[in-house]
Amino acid sequence: MGIRDQLRSSLQKDRPQRKRGIWHSKAYHRFFEGYSEFTIPTTDGKGYRIQRVYTGNTYRQDLTKGQQALLRVLYVVLFVCAVYLFVSCAVLLLPSNSTWYVTLPQAVSLPFMFWIVIAFLSYLPAERDMTIHGYRSSSQALQKATLGTAICLGVTALATLIFITLNPSDEPLDVLRCTSSFFAGGLITLGMYWIERKVKYLIIPSQNHPPEDRVEIQ
Repeated sequence: MGIRDQLRSSLQKDRPQRKRGIWHSKAYHRFFEGYSEFTIPTTDGKGYRIQRVYTGNTYRQDLTKGQQALLRVLYVVLFVCAVYLFVSCAVLLLPSNSTWYVTLPQAVSLPFMFWIVIAFLSYLPAERDMTIHGYRSSSQALQKATLGTAICLGVTALATLIFITLNPSDEPLDVLRCTSSFFAGGLITLGMYWIERKVKYLIIPSQNHPPEDRVEIQ
């Protein structure tokens, strides 16, 4: 079984099962996925409080700390380059930038780029050993965001090229330069997706065991 299949199988196995007990929202389950909850008496003996033990698998990049640091720097540099290539052309007062079939994929690209920023907030400071939620919100989120950005920028470049074909006399050189920039930005973010997809993650079973009187999350 390949590492990609192992990760998928592990995440499916760690997915919380619907059981009777304390009810929580889906967002709560996503954040505390892999944790077992149980109640313990408070110090005054008048109630109970929830105690959590992480019993899910731990995910660790099969990289040294130096390699991890270099990878994070590389991602930031590549992302800044992609954003610059996109913004520097999208803000130009060109006929293509006021045509609906060009501006539409441009607009769709923005939330995907923002998604990369959100993924960075989890990925860049992530600890060496990650919980299920940490892995999903960092590596998996970064892959989805960079792939979506690459597709949108590629469509933007194609739409701009179509504009040049239909309007050859409307500043073709500037529009062609923007086409190249959009395409280059798409290739950069596609490269980020490819790199992260190739990073090997070790799956480490938890050694923690909850007490027998635990209350299962549902």
